[in-house]
Amino acid sequence: MGKLKVIIYLTLFLIANNTFSQIDTIDFQFVHDVSTYRIRCHAQKVTAGDTTYFEISDTLNGAYALDWGGDIEPIIDGLPLVTYEFIAPAAYTFTLSVYEDATGTTFTRTKTFNIRDVIVVPNVFTPNGDGANDLFVIRANGVNVLEISIFSRLGAMVYSAKSPIIVWDGRNSSGSEMSEGIYYYILKSDDVTVPDQTGFIQMYR
Repeated sequence: MGKLKVIIYLTLFLIANNTFSQIDTIDFQFVHDVSTYRIRCHAQKVTAGDTTYFEISDTLNGAYALDWGGDIEPIIDGLPLVTYEFIAPAAYTFTLSVYEDATGTTFTRTKTFNIRDVIVVPNVFTPNGDGANDLFVIRANGVNVLEISIFSRLGAMVYSAKSPIIVWDGRNSSGSEMSEGIYYYILKSDDVTVPDQTGFIQMYR
């Protein structure tokens, strides 16, 4: 049985279907939820250098018992994939303990992770009234105020807004429909830890 080590990754989780009878280390990931100040942690096990995810069956059949903790408790404990929810951005402590029934060993690891706003900006939308992708919607936590300025290719500002939720329907500030094409945006947040973002939007009609 090798020495316990746990690695924490910030990434999107991938489901792996491999299963092992015993493990020699464990792992878990942080996965941002862009709708609120939430983080999901996905427990992993590493056997002989191969990493895979714990599955529900691993806990249901009693092979492993998972216990999550830290600064707060997760919404539902004891599962391989759990969600924590916070009321404000900050550095928080997370803990995972896994009891392995086959060996009677408990693996424990504690890490600190910085919870902050995650902003997802689409680069294409189609405001043609067909009900599919008609709106340019910036996904964020809905708490911090965002400010966006959108410019035509000639550099004229065609739209601006300041709100926790940014939605653009492809019209200018006077309500007239803009022609399809490429637009440039500047996005700012009142959260000083979130850097300004710039980029291009492709509008199709």
